[in-house]
Amino acid sequence: MIYGYARVSSKEQSLERQIKILKDNGVPAENIYTEFASGKDFKSRIEYKRLLEVCAVGDVIVFTALDRFSRNINGAIKELETLEKRGIKAKFIKESITTEMQGVAKLIISVFMYVAEQERELIKERQKQGYNALKNDKGKMISNRTGEVIGRKGKILTAEQIKLLKEFKAGKSAFNISQLARMLEVSRPFIYKKLSEL
Repeated sequence: MIYGYARVSSKEQSLERQIKILKDNGVPAENIYTEFASGKDFKSRIEYKRLLEVCAVGDVIVFTALDRFSRNINGAIKELETLEKRGIKAKFIKESITTEMQGVAKLIISVFMYVAEQERELIKERQKQGYNALKNDKGKMISNRTGEVIGRKGKILTAEQIKLLKEFKAGKSAFNISQLARMLEVSRPFIYKKLSEL
């Protein structure tokens, strides 16, 4: 029997593309198991466990890609060994790998998983560098679009807004703290902080 497994990490992502690929590769729609779960390990994968319960010796589980199976080298190899002991084969469409290839498959899978992990680490490092590049000398994030400090605490007030605060501090304002906060789209603590700075 041929089964398919599709996985995404969050409900904001779509499973449709994976389901279509599985169907196009001969997996019956009723045999496709889907779920929203992390790719780090297999512990939280309820549907994957259900799939394994129905699998028997000689069955094949088709995955669209290795990263849909696992994002962890050690976890992937361990799970493949478990499948092998049960006589269940795994096929990965994107990488054109099947565990019927025995030792060669494990070697190739290890290489692909290693490369994927390195790519993820590189992406994380680039994101970190990007964020650091957008920080000013006080460590606050600056918008790449506007050049202004991001977040309420770092909100840059206009001359007119500062005038309103000065009027409040001088007791000449028609507004209270809450009203000023709503008008300036900031928090009350932000107002108090700015008043103390004036």
